[in-house]
Amino acid sequence: MEYGISYDRPREKLQKKGAAALTNAELLQILIGSGTAQASVTRIARKVLKQLAKHGNAISHELLLEVTGLGPARASLIVAAFELASRYPVSNKQLIIDTNEKARGLLVELTLVHSPRLVYLTLDGAKRLIAKRSIKINESTHPSELLRGVFSNVVTDQAAGVMIAIGFAEHTLDPSMFELSLARDLNGMAQLFIVTIHDLLLMNKTSERSLRSESW
Repeated sequence: MEYGISYDRPREKLQKKGAAALTNAELLQILIGSGTAQASVTRIARKVLKQLAKHGNAISHELLLEVTGLGPARASLIVAAFELASRYPVSNKQLIIDTNEKARGLLVELTLVHSPRLVYLTLDGAKRLIAKRSIKINESTHPSELLRGVFSNVVTDQAAGVMIAIGFAEHTLDPSMFELSLARDLNGMAQLFIVTIHDLLLMNKTSERSLRSESW
């Protein structure tokens, strides 16, 4: 198991962790290759993503040429990649967790149990569910124990992101010092491992609260 590795470039990240670990922007950066005098590869990928958000896999060569810095050759490469992918569709659909609403069904145990628990979902670069795991929390539990448990599996799963929830039926939604400390440390670890924390939720039997906007 490798810890503390920094994948500075999408190509190296793909080689180390697999294509599923890359974000959409990183996959596009590989297809685009490099930036130009007009725009960096990151900026070009961001503009292409905006076109894809509008047109999906019906994106055309002409629409891509509207992106500053892309050029005909790279536009052709992207269109060809989408066409090839459409000819080899994925046969087994994985659950996509791209909103908190979609995650709730997997986190429902926190609304039923009567002692604190942490549930986390590891996700690939397309926010497809890799695995769901649960850790019981007691008075002696330290945030570092939870961090080790979560990130050891992030590495094992070659995950690009993780969604985390803490709670139980009678849990208060006012964050404790423990939970705020955990949120801060999660953010630090996520930067170290180049992983996205999609959210950290506090949950009880009737409601939930996101710490994402409060902590990072």
